[in-house]
Amino acid sequence: MYKKILIYNSGGGIGDSIQLFSLILSIKNHFKKCELYYLTSHDNHFEGKLNEYGIKLKPLKLKIKYFGFRWWHIFFTKRSFLKCNINKFDLIIDTQSKLRNTLILKKIPHTNFYSSTYNFRYCTFKNYYIKKKKIIDIILANLNIFFGIKIKKIN
Repeated sequence: MYKKILIYNSGGGIGDSIQLFSLILSIKNHFKKCELYYLTSHDNHFEGKLNEYGIKLKPLKLKIKYFGFRWWHIFFTKRSFLKCNINKFDLIIDTQSKLRNTLILKKIPHTNFYSSTYNFRYCTFKNYYIKKKKIIDIILANLNIFFGIKIKKIN
């Protein structure tokens, strides 16, 4: 069972975060007892106004400014993560597709990893995933393939 899930979104705008609503609600509905964390390269959008929409996530604050945008972050990610008092994540969902961000994100201790980067090469489970323009519906469809289950989409 997945107890701790991290969703990573490097997008800087609030619109990028709003697009994740459906994905977040679907995951929360399917994995009812999981703790859902959110990591972004910019200030955490879910601490302020977006909480009013019922999107309750735990921010993961690694104290690395613009997380994932500098190659040197790869050397400090694991050490910074250990200060967050979390052993590891059961699943990390990388919603971006930049190689640099993915390699840095993989330094966070985890059991399973989902990313569309480099044709899904960094996914824990190798499979034939849908390879279209990455939108939330495609990510959700690929998570169904990743898990081998059906996660109901919540709008």
